[in-house]
Amino acid sequence: MGFVVFLATVLLIVLLTTYLIIDNNRKKAIALVKQQQNERIEEVSNRYQQVVQKYGKMRIIKPKDLSSLSQINNNFFVMQSKNDENICHYEKIIGQLTDLLEIELSKFDIAEDKSQLTKQIYSFTEQLPSSGHQFNSDFYIHQLPSLSQQVITTQSHIQEQPEAELEIEA
Repeated sequence: MGFVVFLATVLLIVLLTTYLIIDNNRKKAIALVKQQQNERIEEVSNRYQQVVQKYGKMRIIKPKDLSSLSQINNNFFVMQSKNDENICHYEKIIGQLTDLLEIELSKFDIAEDKSQLTKQIYSFTEQLPSSGHQFNSDFYIHQLPSLSQQVITTQSHIQEQPEAELEIEA
């Protein structure tokens, strides 16, 4: 009888040790996935913030509007959970907005008159939600893509600028 109790105790210790090792490995895997997710988010966020800061440094937008543009990025995960699907959507939406802002900034790097871009950015920021809970998945999926199209400037305005300079020089 004593042998059976000893064997059961040894078996219990082995099972408990195995469970603890498996559980520890599972926790490490979960922590690694979260770290990778946070790195993906941070990469997209940093790129977006750099572009927004360029707009501020070039004085295209006011500090208040700078804050509004930053809220788009900062509030994405307020009303949404951090999972792979939402992170992929975040990378896509914020990445497209970042690309759009970079393209518009590069169009006006050459031009002296940035008033059209300033007006369009101001109009864009005025239509953004005013509170954090309004930055929900519906906003990012349906409203933000159509709102971001307002930032796009026409090529004709940019091309008019060099022609006007040529007329002045002649």
